[in-house]
Amino acid sequence: MDIGESLVGSYFKYVLGYRMVVYNCPLQGGGELDVVALNPEQGRICLCEVATHLRGLLYGRNYSTTCERLGQKIIRASDFAFKYFPSHQASFMLWSPVVFPGLIPLLQDLQDRFKDRIAVELIINGEYRRRIEKLREMARRDLKSTQEPAYRLLQILEHLREK
Repeated sequence: MDIGESLVGSYFKYVLGYRMVVYNCPLQGGGELDVVALNPEQGRICLCEVATHLRGLLYGRNYSTTCERLGQKIIRASDFAFKYFPSHQASFMLWSPVVFPGLIPLLQDLQDRFKDRIAVELIINGEYRRRIEKLREMARRDLKSTQEPAYRLLQILEHLREK
């Protein structure tokens, strides 16, 4: 698990109250889901690709390759959800703090392309920042120790004192 994955998992745990969060879940056909968040009470499962690329989301050399890889991952993720959680409402979520404007319409095309298969949510740019800000607010109010590295770091940063 990297720090970006820990941030996303922490959001599900501490902001949304999900009790079941798994990291780096292998997928049939290769690859993995960075974060899987399950809320049995709501019958919801969120399958997350976390791309903490600070120079901008890019897989391979261009936007076309990026969308092709994401499309393949969406298919594998939806197959996973339908096989193991058929009664749950499934969403594929792309979490990325930096996505350049030229890629956004292509990602929106992916949302449209897969809308009959699985909901695709884009947690990018400003929406990513807003969700992490909510996590920071929780960390500011929370003093309990945690096993989530990113959340613990936010707690420490939010409680630094001069004297």
